[in-house]
Order: sequence, then C-alpha cells, then structure tokens
Amino acid sequence: MALAAPIRDFFTRNLGYKAVALVLALLLWYDVTSDETTVIEYPVPLQIAVEGADMIITNQEQLPPEVEVAFSGTGKELLRLDKDDLAVQERVQGGENDSIVVTLDLGDVRKPADLAVTPLGITPRQVTVVTDRFMERTVPLSAVGAPRPADGYRIESVEVTPRAVRVRGVTAEVRPIGSLALDLSQIDDVEGEFDERMEIAIPESLRTVTVTPDTVRIRGRAVPETATVSQ
Repeated sequence: MALAAPIRDFFTRNLGYKAVALVLALLLWYDVTSDETTVIEYPVPLQIAVEGADMIITNQEQLPPEVEVAFSGTGKELLRLDKDDLAVQERVQGGENDSIVVTLDLGDVRKPADLAVTPLGITPRQVTVVTDRFMERTVPLSAVGAPRPADGYRIESVEVTPRAVRVRGVTAEVRPIGSLALDLSQIDDVEGEFDERMEIAIPESLRTVTVTPDTVRIRGRAVPETATVSQ
C-alpha cells in the first residue's frame, strides 16, 4: 500500500534520536514534579581543530560526528538538553603526517551556562586524529601517448604549454609526486593544425591536491602521409 513506506520510515529512521526523545519523555512523565537527580546519555557534536598555519586533519571523515555524553541533573534540566547548544571541543597540536590519540575530557564539554546539568562521562573516550601540513611545489607534466591523426595523416609536431605546474596539498600527497600525466591520445581525428585546451587529471587518491593552472594548451600539426609533388 502507498502508506506502508512512510509508516515504516517513521518507525525505522533516526532510531537513536527517537530513543533519546522517548527517554526524555519518560523523564518528563516521571520527574516533572520532582527534583530528583537522574542520569542519561545524550549525543553531542564532536569538534576537533588542529593548531598551526596550513595544518589540516586528514581523517576528518573517519572521526565520529558525535559522541555520547552522560549527563546528571533533574528531569526538568535534562529536558532542556539541545545538541545545537552542546559540543565536545578539543584542540590538538600535530605535525606533518602525524597520528595523535586524543583523550576527551569532561572539561571539553561545552554547554549553556544556565543549564544545570553535569557531564559524568564521554563515550568513546579516545579518538585518533591524523594531521598534516599543506605545501606547494612545481612538478613537470609527462605526456602519455600522442594525438591521433585522421586516416591518411601523421603527427608532425606537438607542443605542450606550460611544461610544469604548481601543485598544492598535504605533504603526504604532494612530496611523492614526480610528475603529472597528460593523456594526449584524447586528441583524435586530427587534420592540419590543432590548438586544444586539456584539463590536468588528478588521481583520485590525491584527495587534497589542487593544480595551478588546471589546464594546458596543446598545439601541433598533422600532415598528409604522402605529399603531392608540384610539376
């Protein structure tokens, strides 16, 4: 039936937040008229920054976006928890291609000053952060293959401008680059003079690398394989 999918989605999506909402609703029902202390776990955004110029966290996508924080407080105060007002914040000092185990302390929990709850624990307590520094260098362009002439023609000359480019990215990715490849065989069915712009392809493994300029100019000439002799 048409309503089956929406009903199923209502009960299956965002189960973690719905569980938290259910716990808070039960607290409201049980504790709305009392001041007894209760402990719950609540998802809090994790924010880690690295100090230093041109530094970056390279495994940001592998870090948990949230951690579970155990809060103690009355039911009335716990009902005021809002993850938009909360954060676990940590600053690290890392080096080039450096791996750091970060211990999350209760003092890293940020909350509104008027929220009368106390953080008791954080899960997970430790995360591993990988840092690196951005760098720039000049690398040559390496031609792979050649332009493909039309039938009855041959390539007489090819010129690539510029012959080198500036690359920027984290040291772990930039330092090993010996050259960047240009697949000239993408230019095909050439007759006479040609003048093309080609985008420099960056391997998918180089996630942080950018190239300046990002295109090159390919000029050359294709001539007939046999020349006509004038009488």
